Amino acid sequence: MSTTANPSGEHSHHLHHAPQTVTITDAREAASLEQFSRVKRYTLAMAFRMACFLGILVVDGWLRWVLLAVAVFLPYVAVLLANQADERSVPSTVEPGAPEPAAQIAASPYSETITGEVVDVEPDALRTAA
Repeated sequence: MSTTANPSGEHSHHLHHAPQTVTITDAREAASLEQFSRVKRYTLAMAFRMACFLGILVVDGWLRWVLLAVAVFLPYVAVLLANQADERSVPSTVEPGAPEPAAQIAASPYSETITGEVVDVEPDALRTAA
């Protein structure tokens, strides 16, 4: 925990947290796919609006007024739906911890020991010897 003084002279305490791990499933879709889905939502809403206008010509009574109201207010709703951002509601959680232990290479029952000396040679000495 660190303590810093702000302009008013008071000290504030900041907890330093480790950065949150992001998984690929939390990533947003590509911008081109997001734009395509927005255009598709808006087009479907406008097609429904056109159907409401055509319905006004066919029906009579209170239903005509309902279709007119839907046709008038639908563009506002369509814009809201089309501009709806792609927000992932539930981010994936990654459990912190150590990975599984790696498999160990077992020693062969037929082992052979090589005897000899280890000679340390400087890298420059190898260049001049060649």
